[in-house]
Amino acid sequence: MHFAKLCHLPKLFVLVPLLLVSIVLSGCNSDFLPTDKKLIQWSVNSSCDLNASACTTSVQNKSITLDIEPKPIRVARMLNVRVKLTDIQAEMVELDITGQNMYMGYNRVTLTPVKDQPNLYEGQSMLAFCTNDKMDWHLSVLITRKNQTLIQAPFALTTRTR
Repeated sequence: MHFAKLCHLPKLFVLVPLLLVSIVLSGCNSDFLPTDKKLIQWSVNSSCDLNASACTTSVQNKSITLDIEPKPIRVARMLNVRVKLTDIQAEMVELDITGQNMYMGYNRVTLTPVKDQPNLYEGQSMLAFCTNDKMDWHLSVLITRKNQTLIQAPFALTTRTR
């Protein structure tokens, strides 16, 4: 009778972890954006090339400028990121980077305010190494405002390894 109880243990070792993983994953948001904030999505400025210059996107009198150095932007190298806000008061500014033609993992960095330069934020990040010769990236500047609204300003980037 003791042996019959032991036979069910391997099933429990499989079912319990699977149940825990499904509970954890059910709470995940695929875009990794907080669900408790009102999201305002801006459109992408597809006419700008981050490999050549800083890029700005605007809505009404508000604008967000993203600049990444060094240029041209390469994968697997440390990148200096600067974001300039115009007429936007931010509580927090982040840069979220996702691969378009291949999942490259979670890559988000919180930018820090530059001392004595209002509305300017900077930080460092890196694009993950990719085996594709050409990689398309989606960069989102995420701005959390004091009223808990979240602005998502997307920028497009293409890198080449050769």
